[in-house]
Order: sequence, then structure tokens, then C-alpha cells
Amino acid sequence: MKKLLYSLVAVGLMLTSCDMDVQVPGTIEVPDAIQNVKGLEHFRNYAYNCLRGVSAGSWVTDPDLQADYYIGLSGNGGRTSRQIQGSYLASSSETTSKYQSIYSQLKSINFAISEGQRLLDNNIVEGSDVLDVNRYLGELKFTRAYLYFYLFDHYCQPYSADKGEQQGLGCQIVTVYDPMIDHTMYPGRSSMNATLKLINDDLADAYTAISDYEQQGPATVTTPLQSPCSAYLNSATIRAMQARVALSSSDYNNAYNYAKEVTENPSFALAQGNDYITMWTTDQSSELLFVPFVNTDESAQAASFFNAYNYIDEFDSRVNCIPTMYWLDQYDENDIRFNAFFKAKIMTIDAQVTGAYYFNKYAGNPTLNTSAKNAYKNKAKPFRLSEQYLILAEAAYELNKQGEALNAFNTLRAARIIGYENTTMSGIALRDAIRMERAIELIGEGFRLRDLARWGLGFSRDAEYGVLADGTVDAASLFIHNDATTVYIPGDYRYTWPIPYAELQICTALEGQQNPGY
Repeated sequence: MKKLLYSLVAVGLMLTSCDMDVQVPGTIEVPDAIQNVKGLEHFRNYAYNCLRGVSAGSWVTDPDLQADYYIGLSGNGGRTSRQIQGSYLASSSETTSKYQSIYSQLKSINFAISEGQRLLDNNIVEGSDVLDVNRYLGELKFTRAYLYFYLFDHYCQPYSADKGEQQGLGCQIVTVYDPMIDHTMYPGRSSMNATLKLINDDLADAYTAISDYEQQGPATVTTPLQSPCSAYLNSATIRAMQARVALSSSDYNNAYNYAKEVTENPSFALAQGNDYITMWTTDQSSELLFVPFVNTDESAQAASFFNAYNYIDEFDSRVNCIPTMYWLDQYDENDIRFNAFFKAKIMTIDAQVTGAYYFNKYAGNPTLNTSAKNAYKNKAKPFRLSEQYLILAEAAYELNKQGEALNAFNTLRAARIIGYENTTMSGIALRDAIRMERAIELIGEGFRLRDLARWGLGFSRDAEYGVLADGTVDAASLFIHNDATTVYIPGDYRYTWPIPYAELQICTALEGQQNPGY
């Protein structure tokens, strides 16, 4: 069979630089077959490269820009307007590139999974290599689940059981590598239940494989997989992903069980005080379950989340957009997150001097930053323990375990607010407090848009701001009008991104399966 070229990173460079925002990395020559564990390891490394890319840059920042956190400032060149105004078309690069990138990556992930299974089924590997191959297959299946969940979470409507079996609402499911099939021959969209089954089955297999390796792996390993900031997947990270998927589909029992297991894992702990603040610059913390590898000698591997909000070329004088005053006001006076996430600045906007807080959660890791245009870089942090406390709180509330929901809520707040005293509340007040805590803890991490969608909420943005310093104008007078006046109604079609127009044109099986509104 003729060897084919697909959009992958070169085998020898699988953990080196690539555009972390949108682009599919490089190229690799896909062999006819993988001959041994070393050959599979190349694709395993590529899988980690995929995870690093899809959990960083615009993959994370675009959804949160689209939600209710930020408003753009005039004269920013439209750098955030399409996201903030939700004015995506089926041909918009922000959404089409991510969709097409994922399916390009899935080709090679599917190839590696099938080849790894063949190595096992045909007894081509033996001894300790069998354990390694099973581990690599677990990592590859986790990656496939992660990629499909990104599609499910952004290109499928919010899950509801009454629509679960309806064809055409899920993802295009492709799990078999066939070099003779391109996008024109892909199937149509499956049901949401079928998509969730694929994701959950892959995660279950990944959990078994990684757990087995943790229990049977080499005794000479100096850093256990279940250690904070691990560059490799561990069973706790897989449980965290299972909890995230379960919450998204209102599977509160599993969300509760998985999140509870992670929060009770003694290997991880919520960061306290200054350790939490420094986490955002050092990329190190007891609460980071998984931090994809970045070679500090090649900082292009790291992504700039910062640049999505702040125009780096002229940062001495301006930013792209700022958090609304409503969100700034949601942090308690002694909340360490305020100083970790926001920074006051005097800036010049359209020849007018104003004062405002800009979003500084991703201020950059000094070991990765450069003096070049793309400075202020950080490692991706796709799984933090705080998210699991928030999942536990929400799922426990929905299961009428209000005492446990309140305990998880108070535990997280105590780690974030100096001198915090446990509060007591129940019912709708507790539910809304948990939702607010999720919003202020995870700001800028890509969750808010889908949270609003699955809660059935709409939103408008707070367009009030005020004068923060003498001799400056009210920042609200410099807001982009369409940003400030954008309104989403409950069930708004813009919560779900469009299937790319180009895919609809070339794949006949997608006919009639575009998301509503596009």
C-alpha cells in the first residue's frame, strides 16, 4: 500500500513546536504498519502533542470570550469582536479550523489505536512491552475521547435525554483508519447518545490501562504518575475527565462518584494562599492533575492565553477587551483570585486616557516568555482539582445531597478567601452560589459558554464601569457598542457552533444536519 501523508507532526519532532491556537501541526509519513512498541510510541507522543494543543490558546479562550465575561474596547481592530458578539458564520475561521483540525488529528489517532491493538492481538510484542503497549493504547483512547468531547461540547446542542437518540445531533463518528476515505465519504452525524458512548467507552478503556500501568509499572520510576503536574496521564486525570463528561450530559450520579474519587485522592490538594497565585506564572501546583510537557528550550510549544485579551504589540498603551465590572464585583474583598486574575492599568484608547482592570490570569511563565511578539506564554492546565470540587458540589446538589454540596463549596472557598468562615445555605440559594463559584474560579478556562447553555440561561453584559483614576474617562464610554449590547436568550442557537460550510458541501451524508440558526 502506498504511504500517505497526513497532517501530523514529524515523527522526530513530535514534542516540538507547533501553532497551539488553531493549526494542525506539521506532517508525518504514515507507515503501512507499526512494527513494534517503539513505532507506537511515536504516535503516543503525537497524542500528547494533540492534548497540549487542544487545551491551550484559542481553543480555550474563544468560548469564554463569547460568554458574558468581557467587553471589547474601541479601536482594537476587531480582534475579539466576532467571539464577543457571537457573530460566527458556518465559514468563520475561528470555528471551522478547530473542527477540521480535530478530524485531521483523529485520522492518526485511529490508525495508532488499530495498530496497537494488532500488536497485542497477534502477539507481536511480549514481556514488558505488552504493558507499555496497553498503556499507550490507553493514552491514545483518552486523546480520542478528549477530541470527540471537544466536538460534542462545542458543535452539538446541549444534551437532553429526550434528544439523546435523535440522529444528526451528535458527532460524525469515525473510529476506523482507512487511507482511502477522505471527508467526502465520512458518515453523517450520529446521535448524542452514540457520541457519548464512544467517549465514555474510550475513557473506561483508558482508565483500565493507565490504572494497570500504575500498579504494575517499573518500580524504578522516580516520579509516580499520580503526582501533581504530571506530564503523563494518570488514573486521577481520567476520572476527572469522566466527571466532566458526566456533568455535561446531566449524568449526576457518575459526575458525583468520579469527582468525589478525585477530590479524595491524597496525591492532590487545593493550592492555598500565595501558592495559588504563583501557580499562574510557575505552572506548578499541588492541584494540577496533568500539565502537558513543554520544552523550555522551545517556548513555541507553549501557548499564549494572554494575547487573546491583551494586544501584545502595543500593550504599554492598550488591551483588546476587559472584564465587566459585574464580574470584578463578584470576588470577596479577601479573595486571592482577584489579584491573581486582574490588574489595574492606565491605558490610552482612541487618544483618550482611561483606567481599567485587564485580565491577567495568564501573565506568562518567565521560563517560557520571550521578548518576541508571542510572549507571555504558559503551559496548559486542562485539569485542576478545583474543577472537581465544583463538579462534586453541583452533582451533589442535583442528587439532593445538599450537605455534601455545601461542604465541597465551602472547602473551595476556604482555599481561596483569606479568613473565610463556612457559610450555611440550601435550596436555590445554594445552587446559584455553586454556579457563581464555578464562574469566578474558572474564568478564562473555556467553561462558561457551555455552562450557561446547559443551565438553560441567557445573558447580557454589564455595560457600566466608572472612573477608576483621576484625570481619566469612564472606560464604559470606550466600549464597543455591539459587544456591550449583545444579548443571548435561553436556548440561543449561538451557544452551539456551526458545522463548517465546507464540510457540508463535500460530505453528502451531512445534508440537513447543520446546527439551527446557521
